[in-house]
Amino acid sequence: MRKITLIAASLTALFASTANAGDVQLVGFVPAVCEVTGLNTQLNDFGNLQGANTASDIDFDVECNDVDGANIEMISAEGGLESDDAEDQSMPYTATLAIVGYASDLVLNAPGGMGTNGANVNQDYSAGGLLGGASATLSFSTPGGASWSGGYSDTLTVQINAAN
Repeated sequence: MRKITLIAASLTALFASTANAGDVQLVGFVPAVCEVTGLNTQLNDFGNLQGANTASDIDFDVECNDVDGANIEMISAEGGLESDDAEDQSMPYTATLAIVGYASDLVLNAPGGMGTNGANVNQDYSAGGLLGGASATLSFSTPGGASWSGGYSDTLTVQINAAN
């Protein structure tokens, strides 16, 4: 009986030691990318602002690899084309951002007027179309109607952030 117990104990120890396990944890990462490329500081001229006019289209790329997508915002520093001579006087314009693969454009209607400083608009974009980059175009138009002579200007910023 004692031999059977020893054999059983030996077999249990043998099988217990071979069933022992260990873990390996595998990790890695993909760097976050949410960026606008090819939209460097540029001068885009409407020309004569007494009548309705357009400025040249600007082509660039947007990319975001966040699974939740991205939020893109257009920001007008002055809220319109501000007069160089009458600083608080500005005229309206429209900036339209179209991204290939998305049906809905992002449209900023800078209101112009007296004392308008700043205007912005933003929109969420799903992740799929921005992964690996997408072509985008900014188009500009103004209804015209500037009466005062001199230059008019604004700075338009396009900003992209990962969606929350």
